[in-house]
Amino acid sequence: MTHWTQACIAIWLTLFSFQLWAAPSTSQPLKVCVGDGSPWPPYTYWQGETRQQKADTLTGYATDLVLTALERNDIAYQLVFMPWARVQHELARESGRCDLTWDASYKPERAQYSRFTQPLYSISLGYLYVGAPDTQAQPNLSATQSVCGVNGYNYAAFGDNPRPRFEANTLQQALRMLEAGRCRFLASEIEPVLGGIRLGLYQFSRDLAYIALPNPKAFHAQVSRYAPQANDLVAQIDEYLDSAAQRGELQALRAQYFQSVTSQPQPQPTSE
Repeated sequence: MTHWTQACIAIWLTLFSFQLWAAPSTSQPLKVCVGDGSPWPPYTYWQGETRQQKADTLTGYATDLVLTALERNDIAYQLVFMPWARVQHELARESGRCDLTWDASYKPERAQYSRFTQPLYSISLGYLYVGAPDTQAQPNLSATQSVCGVNGYNYAAFGDNPRPRFEANTLQQALRMLEAGRCRFLASEIEPVLGGIRLGLYQFSRDLAYIALPNPKAFHAQVSRYAPQANDLVAQIDEYLDSAAQRGELQALRAQYFQSVTSQPQPQPTSE
């Protein structure tokens, strides 16, 4: 073997060993997006306005489930906060800023660019309105009534019931519209609104009642089909959810979050 050949082999081995050493540091953390326009207690909520304040105080039943699933599988992640409609836009882009989110309901359009885990939880849908919550009399709910909603939310599960005619950018803005009489009803998941008012995350100074619909709505973790190993990531989260249910961790989390945050209606069980 000539001296030149030996030198080339030495250089090649040096470069190869550097590549092996450098590979872990060049891998990017999973981009975990949180829709920060409207807190969603007891599932996902936070305190503060800045990104750091939100990241430091981010909590909730679904938050714990998803982030613990990532940590148990040694998956590094980075939290990104943005409006919910923007989260969906970024999940749909091949080079988007989001790989994963949660508190997401199934929608055929979303399924074109996403993979969904098994349900994290299911909650009641309904119509909130200004009124005494303990009265038996309920207002007339018809297609002619004005209904508020939130831009980017999925109202497919409301079926043939009245859909929002006026959409705000956040849930707090929609509550202001309801309080000011700009709409008669707010179409929403009931529990996050009541829990958010109880925690002081939403401001509403009048009595608030609701008409509940019979069928609960399921929410999932949602993974972009463009995320690294998207199918494996869904399988890992599902596996954690199954094992957490068997160990009683889901029941402990429910006791931790639901009893301190929510009022009726009670959360529906997941398909554990």
